[in-house]
Order: sequence, then C-alpha cells, then structure tokens
Amino acid sequence: MKRMFFKHGRRNRQVSNMKMKSGILCTTILLLAALSIAALASQIDYLSPKEMAARADLVVRGKVERVQSFWNEKHTKIFTRTTIAIDETYKGTESPTVDILQLGGTVGHVRVTVEGALSWNEGEEVLLFLEPYVQGSRQVTGFSQGKFSVERDPETGAAYITRPPIEDARTQRIPASGTASGPGGAVKVPLERFVRETLGDD
Repeated sequence: MKRMFFKHGRRNRQVSNMKMKSGILCTTILLLAALSIAALASQIDYLSPKEMAARADLVVRGKVERVQSFWNEKHTKIFTRTTIAIDETYKGTESPTVDILQLGGTVGHVRVTVEGALSWNEGEEVLLFLEPYVQGSRQVTGFSQGKFSVERDPETGAAYITRPPIEDARTQRIPASGTASGPGGAVKVPLERFVRETLGDD
C-alpha cells in the first residue's frame, strides 16, 4: 500500500509540474508579445487622415464578416484574421472582400493580448485605410489609426464616422462645421464628406 501511495504521489507531482510548465510557457508567450508590441507602439506617430490616405493603397467601407485567430506555422505566435465584406471602394482595386491580419488573439486556452491592437465585432460597419501585409492580407494603416467605426442615423440611415480608435494629445479633430459632437468630445462627421476631404476629391 505504501508503494502504491508513493507511485500515485509521484504521478500527481509530475502532472502538477507539467501544468506549471504549461502555465509558465503561456505566460512567457504573453509577456514576449506584450513587450515586443509595447516597444513598437511607443514609436508610432500620429497620422492625419490625409496622411493615412496618402500612405494607404486601399480605402474601403464594409462590414466585418468573420474573425478567426490561429497559430503561425512554428506555433510561436497567434494571429487574428478579419475578413471584411466590402460595400464601397474609395481608393484601390475593387474586390468583394479583404483580409486583415494582426498579431494577437485567442486559440483554445491560450490568449495573446497586444496593447493597442484593434478589436473586431462581426457585423460591425467600418471605414478602413489599408496597406499590403503578408500572405495576401492587409494591415490597417498607422498601426490601428486607420480604422473608423461607421454609425448610422436610425431615422435616415445616413452614415457618420467619429474619431480614430487611438488618439493622443497631438490628434486633431477633422473640420466639420455644423456637425454634431460624438461621445468623448469627438466630432461626428458625415462619411461621404470625410472621404472627400481626406482623399482630396473636393
């Protein structure tokens, strides 16, 4: 009986050690991702909408169709691929959909959180400034400044955009005299006017 107890005790310790190592591995992945992206984020400069329009080769309006996270081939990083169903193309080649790839996401019990990374909700309507990335996918211009949420007037259906997801003290409001103020002091701008002013089509 003593031997059996010893064997079971040793087995329990082995299982416990395996769980601990797994937890340390997950924590290490999270810390490495956070440190590398924090270093990147600290170097990001504010881009005005016109600067983003000049840098981006694709500017579109559409809705989030699918969001999927996955491991890379080496199983060292987690990425999230977001598929946008395009309703209107303002700059670049027209296409029915576009895939956006970014670092971070959740696969199984492992979650990699990247400070400043964009969140996506299926069905969300967005205006996007995009650049080429890898694997035939795109990335949002200005790290994440090039994503604008589109709001709709419940009565008229008119589309508006507010401020970018990431702002700092240098962020300038887009001129829009006569428009209503959005939450947090942001200026609410009619979408079509914003696009015309940003792309210089006036």
